[in-house]
Amino acid sequence: MYLTATNLAKSKAKTILVQMMSAAGTGYCFNTKRNRLKDKLVLHKHDPVVNKHVLFFEKKKIKSI
Repeated sequence: MYLTATNLAKSKAKTILVQMMSAAGTGYCFNTKRNRLKDKLVLHKHDPVVNKHVLFFEKKKIKSI
């Protein structure tokens, strides 16, 4: 069997690493994984700068895992 470009094509990653940014405007952020096919992630977690639970929105994709 001969190797061709179709045999060597890579599949896309199932998960991606994204940066989550605090909605409180403190600049606090953290990285988390999410499924590539899902919508943008929104989480309710603790922000240590304001010492409260706030929403975190997905800011940008960092890399595929």
